[in-house]
Amino acid sequence: MNRPDKTASYAFSPQHDMKFATDVPEMGNGPIPHESITSEAYFEQEREKIFKRTWLQVGRVEEIPESGDYFTRELPTFDQNIVVVRGKDEVVRAFHNVCTHRGMALVTKSCASTRTFTCEFHGWSFGLDGQLQHVPAKESFPNLEKDKPGLNMRSLGCDTWNGFIFIHMNPEPEQPLREFLGGLADDMDGFPFDKCQHIAHYTSRVKANWKLCIDAFQEAYHAAYLHRHAIPGAENGGFALPTSVRFYEGHRSVSVWLIDNLQPTPAETIAYAHSAHGFTKVSETKMEGINPSDDEGWWFDVNVFFPNFFCDLGGGWYFTYNFWPVSHNDTIWNMNIYQMEAATASEKVVQEFTRIALRDTVYEDMSTMEFSQKAFESGVLSEQYIGDTEIAVRHQYWVVDEILKKP
Repeated sequence: MNRPDKTASYAFSPQHDMKFATDVPEMGNGPIPHESITSEAYFEQEREKIFKRTWLQVGRVEEIPESGDYFTRELPTFDQNIVVVRGKDEVVRAFHNVCTHRGMALVTKSCASTRTFTCEFHGWSFGLDGQLQHVPAKESFPNLEKDKPGLNMRSLGCDTWNGFIFIHMNPEPEQPLREFLGGLADDMDGFPFDKCQHIAHYTSRVKANWKLCIDAFQEAYHAAYLHRHAIPGAENGGFALPTSVRFYEGHRSVSVWLIDNLQPTPAETIAYAHSAHGFTKVSETKMEGINPSDDEGWWFDVNVFFPNFFCDLGGGWYFTYNFWPVSHNDTIWNMNIYQMEAATASEKVVQEFTRIALRDTVYEDMSTMEFSQKAFESGVLSEQYIGDTEIAVRHQYWVVDEILKKP
């Protein structure tokens, strides 16, 4: 694929007047046709050529700290359920949640700890490594010994990076996870993910295309208007516009600027006075894995791992999004928020305040998606008109289209 230089950083000036048309001409600068978000046939290609062939993030290692711990996950894009388990050898593995006897769901709990997986239908049991261990009345299966290797749990590709668990529909992916994550992972390495604790989870089902859903979270052009209620003062010129943008093959990263004269609400002033771990401007923060372009006025980084995983980083906090397409106009969205562990009661108050404040902001983001989907499906609009501050949006559609052009 003819992609921009994976290490390039296209920085905005304080006036945000940089033009991308000359810097990345391969992405074009015209409107984006609506077919990629309204066509069922286009989505089927995405499912086959992208989601079935790409590493997908499904959880964190803290969810399964001990041998035998497991969790299950729905993969709405494939209408499948998987189980992710830490083995006796401490290796994290992933399997289709299916008993190879007659197709019953092997695990019915969302999370637990076990020594073996035993099917509730006929009692077939499997080890934590997926190997078939026991078959009741095995003498009634005359070819069992010969067929046994093919009766193990069906595995998926599985690997971890910085505690994030990724799966691949191919049990033996051609591209290793770390190679796939590339330069974006390089820039994020060193961030203290393992020192952050999970403080909130939100989920929603949205009647909109998965790319349209992602669009709302990878540009900040909208912030001064859409978030003027959740973030008083956001209407001040320049709020949350990019300080720099980076492309890493299919992945992308946008650093966001917070203007100096943004006035916190009285509640924010009280809350954040007692903690450095709120969602506030932290240009002075010295922490690895953030602000890779060393921008002045930096607030946080929007990091998008292709195709559907966000990991946004700030000074002592991060949050993630996953966008799981169900169809061309149906998406399941998940969000998880993490912060450095609270050391005092006042910091716990800050975390609770932050959880609610971020929830309200995200709800505003999500309010736009179904309206946009209807506009394109109805035929009222036939294309999206994209500006330079929305370059990450353009990058996404361009990357997807380039992949689908391949046989």
